[in-house]
Amino acid sequence: MAFLSALRTITARQISVRLVLTGLFSAVALSIVASAIQLVGELKNHQSIVAADLDRIILATKLPAKNAIFSYDYLLGKEIVQSLLLNDFIISAWLYDENDNVIGYASKGNKAPFRIPYLVSIIGEPIKIQNIQLQLADEKPEQIGRLVIKYNNHLPYRNLMQATWNRLLLNLVQVGSLTFILIFIFNRLLTLPLSHLTTQLKTIDVENSNGKRLGELYSHREDELGVLVDAVNAQLGMVDDLIEKNKIALSEAEQSYMSLHVLVENLPHLINVKARSGEALLANNAFLKTFHLKEEAFIGQQSDDIVLSPLSTSSRQLIKEADEEAFASKRSVLLPEIDWTLPNGRYLALEMRKLAIQYKGVDAILTVGVDITERKEHQAHIQHLAYHDALTDLPNRHLFIDRLEQALLRTQRSKHFGALIFVDLDNFKTINDTRGHLVGDTILTEVAKRLRITVREEDTVARLGGDEFVICMTELGTTEPAARQIAIERAERLLSEMQRPMILQGDQMAVSASLGLAFFHDHSLTASELLRHADMAMYKAKESGKNKLIMFEKEMAEANQRLFDLKADCRIALENDQFFLMFQPQMDSNSNRIIGAEALLRWRHPKRGLVSPVEFIPLLEDGDMMSEVGEMVLLKAINKVSDWYKQGVIGDTFKMCINVSPQQFRQQNFTTIVHRIITNAAIPAHLINLEITEGMIIDNIDHTVASMNELRDFGLNFSIDDFGTGYSNLNYLKRLPLDVLKVDQSFIKDIQNDPNDTAIVRTILAMAAQLKLSTVAEGVETEDQLALLKGMGCHVFQGYLYSPPLEDLEFQQLLTQSPTQA
Repeated sequence: MAFLSALRTITARQISVRLVLTGLFSAVALSIVASAIQLVGELKNHQSIVAADLDRIILATKLPAKNAIFSYDYLLGKEIVQSLLLNDFIISAWLYDENDNVIGYASKGNKAPFRIPYLVSIIGEPIKIQNIQLQLADEKPEQIGRLVIKYNNHLPYRNLMQATWNRLLLNLVQVGSLTFILIFIFNRLLTLPLSHLTTQLKTIDVENSNGKRLGELYSHREDELGVLVDAVNAQLGMVDDLIEKNKIALSEAEQSYMSLHVLVENLPHLINVKARSGEALLANNAFLKTFHLKEEAFIGQQSDDIVLSPLSTSSRQLIKEADEEAFASKRSVLLPEIDWTLPNGRYLALEMRKLAIQYKGVDAILTVGVDITERKEHQAHIQHLAYHDALTDLPNRHLFIDRLEQALLRTQRSKHFGALIFVDLDNFKTINDTRGHLVGDTILTEVAKRLRITVREEDTVARLGGDEFVICMTELGTTEPAARQIAIERAERLLSEMQRPMILQGDQMAVSASLGLAFFHDHSLTASELLRHADMAMYKAKESGKNKLIMFEKEMAEANQRLFDLKADCRIALENDQFFLMFQPQMDSNSNRIIGAEALLRWRHPKRGLVSPVEFIPLLEDGDMMSEVGEMVLLKAINKVSDWYKQGVIGDTFKMCINVSPQQFRQQNFTTIVHRIITNAAIPAHLINLEITEGMIIDNIDHTVASMNELRDFGLNFSIDDFGTGYSNLNYLKRLPLDVLKVDQSFIKDIQNDPNDTAIVRTILAMAAQLKLSTVAEGVETEDQLALLKGMGCHVFQGYLYSPPLEDLEFQQLLTQSPTQA
């Protein structure tokens, strides 16, 4: 075994030895195989020869043997068997008669027979016995005796085997000699050059060759060894280049690593790396600082045991599952939010991202945590702002509607009554405009405080917008009378609290409120419907004089529905041209002739008939349709004036008075519209008198004056309508380019009986005279009213004393019939 081991070691290290042994063993094996094949063939051939010799001997012996038996000639019998022993391979012979009596016997002794062991498997054991039956004649099968021959079957092959061994030995010598010759040649041509190359390669350090290369084999420049040398030298060159590039890349990688390390250390994100086993491998400054850890005490420890210990079991399980998913999927795993309580008690919310990486050859998890605490607080603040009023911090409309819906559901289950109080401050717009928005905001904040302290903690106080607040009260009792009493008491307490003076910028100010109260008992009404009911009651309180509490009644909803339907019908009326104009003449009492007319807008509803302007004008203004309707009134009135003027029905002194709404007048292109309509109508502009209200002046005096001057330059006239019913600011009045003051019919109605009305009218007329303005009295219905006005100096009037408003054809007929028309 030791020899075989040493042989394997030698052959494994030296290719020359392997060549020698391989060649030698191959040659010997081939010689043996060839000799074996040849031996088998010769054996088969010699076997036939031996069998033929034996048959020939037996044939030659048969006749003498039969004669010896037939004549019982023992001497002949002995001679016959002795003659058989003359053959080398026959050992013994017997001649028997038919009764097995020995006629003759001969033997060469009992020495050990000649035996060739390797022939046993081919031809059997050496000793063979041949038993030959002797018959009287071939045609007479009667047996007369037998001849028994014992012979050595190996002995005839002795010379053949000796020759075979000699031939095999000669073949081995020849093959061995040839093999060694070939090995010598191979050794010179291949083994020695390879050994030389191997020696050179051993002296070359591939990682630092210093330019060393394999030397050329001059006798092998063109063959495979030469190609191998060139290839190895080329590869060494490439290795040198790669090593150089690797050094450069390594240097750059080290620089990059240092930069990355500095970056990671200074990133605000919490970065750490742990091995799959949980061992902490890396942690940046932000991570260590956040969790109050020391790097030397943390690295190498079980990261989860230290960092995750404050977390709940579910949060820890969530993080571990994320680690396993990152390892399994090889993709980034996001944990949107994990909440911590740090050792110092501070709350921390982290957005974590997990990624499986290789860190210094170890399977690891990279965790990047982003502190979203501030973002969450900001989102919570934004969400709070989304549902709360920024000024008062009360719930806004959106949150209140949601809470009201919940209150309705609870009421339906508990069978208790609830109430909704709609609170609207009185005259808040005036305070806001005159005292400024800062004072207005202070008032709103103070009102919110008072509302909160007046109601129960379980009640909801909300600001809907502007100066509108709302209170939802629940669990007021299971009977309506009891709930009504409780709700009214609280509402009255609110009114009292609101009347308490406020200290604003050192001054005391009382701010009242109008309250609307609506009850609820089940979910038959939606939150929006209930809120609308309380709103209706509040507006009723406003109409009733303010600073009051009004409870919602069913009739209010019906009236509100009528207004809602009318508002919807207003748009249809505009589209279907249901609005039309009527004209009320203006008379000169001195000449008793028509000098002008006022165009009045009317609505003929297809189902309700004529709708009062008192109803639909506010709806048009509220629905932002007044500008569109006003333009239609201008167009129809001016076109009608154009028709009458071209027909000669009116003259150059006629004035068509057309009311202009504040919405219409505030349009940026209002003057352009008026310009265009008059130009298209092809009439003198002085035939048109535009009537404006005092409220329009107060809203924006500069814009009003600029627009009026532009239109007056174009030729139009201006009247101020319903003078005396508004603010009557004389400073504004003197700045306006007016032509006419119209005395409101509210002063004319009781001018005969009310000294105050008489004094007001007299003052307005005197002021108009001083400002050189004409005057027109509205609503004159009696001769006594006219007489008083004429005595005060007002000679132009309109009213039922002369004519009610007429449609265009009736008014045109009136103009035609008047003998003194201008």
